[in-house]
Amino acid sequence: MAYHVNIEKMAALLRSKRADRGLREVADEIGEVSPSTLSRIENGKIPDLTTFLHLCNWLDIAPAELFVQEDESVAEPPDTSESIALLLRADKRLDPTAANTLATLIKAAYGHLPGQTAKGE
Repeated sequence: MAYHVNIEKMAALLRSKRADRGLREVADEIGEVSPSTLSRIENGKIPDLTTFLHLCNWLDIAPAELFVQEDESVAEPPDTSESIALLLRADKRLDPTAANTLATLIKAAYGHLPGQTAKGE
């Protein structure tokens, strides 16, 4: 089995937390990460390990939450509501607050579909 970084999720989380602040301001806040590195991550490039860990700390997320296990024999389809939420948060045309609100609404709607249970149940 192989693992890889879910760069789409990381980029979406970075954009969401950065909101309308500039890359330079956020890079200064994170420390030891350049604005150009943040731009590359937002554009889908996987960071080096040190940068990855700095970003996880800044995002307040466990590094393991950004790894995806690839199982060649059984591929689980992506969760539709989570995929939509990531796309909304990654859309530069949407205000981060609006993107988060829409993502919450979509997740709630999917949670009310027949046969759905809340995560963790």
